[in-house]
Amino acid sequence: MNTFDALNIFYREDTISDFLVTCFKDSPPFTTRFLHEAGIKLEEGFSFDVKTRVGLGKTIGTPDIVIRASSGDRMKLIIIENKMGAAEGREQTNRYESSEARARIAKRYKMPLEKIEFHFIFLALDTTAQPKNSQFTFLNYQIFLKDSWHVNDEKLRLLFNDFQEKLAIFYRPIEKPLESLETNLKMDGMQRKICWQAILYDAFSANKDLLLRWGEVGGAGRNNFLFLITKTNWTSKESFHEAGLSKTFNVHIDTYINMLDNRTNNVNEIGIRFETFPYVPHKKIQNHPEYQRFLDNKTEFGERLYELAKRKGISVKRKNSKLLVLAIPIHGETIGDTVQHMKTQVEAIEACVDQVIGEMMGENLIK
Repeated sequence: MNTFDALNIFYREDTISDFLVTCFKDSPPFTTRFLHEAGIKLEEGFSFDVKTRVGLGKTIGTPDIVIRASSGDRMKLIIIENKMGAAEGREQTNRYESSEARARIAKRYKMPLEKIEFHFIFLALDTTAQPKNSQFTFLNYQIFLKDSWHVNDEKLRLLFNDFQEKLAIFYRPIEKPLESLETNLKMDGMQRKICWQAILYDAFSANKDLLLRWGEVGGAGRNNFLFLITKTNWTSKESFHEAGLSKTFNVHIDTYINMLDNRTNNVNEIGIRFETFPYVPHKKIQNHPEYQRFLDNKTEFGERLYELAKRKGISVKRKNSKLLVLAIPIHGETIGDTVQHMKTQVEAIEACVDQVIGEMMGENLIK
């Protein structure tokens, strides 16, 4: 039996980070190979010091792994954020790459800041994940399936072989995401989420005006995959703290898919949401003096969008929840058909949202 199955640790971020650190410490060639995958080249003579969970204070956080590569008075510090399924925390990579973080870690290693060459790696099981901070090099765990990796310790080598076996099993259905979903191949929630992300990203990424985001939201008995589509002009230029709550807006199209239920393997509708910018739960702003005017704008936006969509022949349904203003039914006999219909409907409603936002901004209802 595979060790990672027996201990149920494959998705446990801290445990896998500890496992990788053990591999790094066991084998300098393993570490060198890993850094090479991230485009970090080392001349001969560098030695490594590897630590896990290096605390940098509450305002910065705790990077999963830090590798110090040193040779004489030369030092490279490699900050690694490891993700085995969880999404990036709030501004996590931006905090780790900040000047404050660099100063703190330089102090921790007792080296002048100007003598340290910093590198940042975002290592994720998810092939579609992307770090928010552009200084992070993205790697996914498929790198460990390429060629051979040198591990010295015999027992550790057996563990690494088990790890590679788990990775190969994990990525197999993701190689053909549409086929895996349409044939209802047995997958866990993480695999299904990545398949959906890959399919939807492929469908919408050609439109460079669209901003695509995805993540997970929980609920009673479910774990939903959330895919959001928005545009730069669908969001206020200023936060509601500056523009005023009644003037704020943040519009996006979303779709939910239950990752825990293999029977619900399709999308029935997409929603249009009108929120504050930045988003805050309504219970935190319901006593704000401009809250009612914000709700009035949300209703006005929904009504105008509904009427315009109807005139253009788009099938829409009114919604009046705290977030949703409209829903657009999606149809398709297969997942491929469904995604194509989603794409068609998003293209149709996109121009309507642009027009309504432009009208309301022109009337100074929002800004």
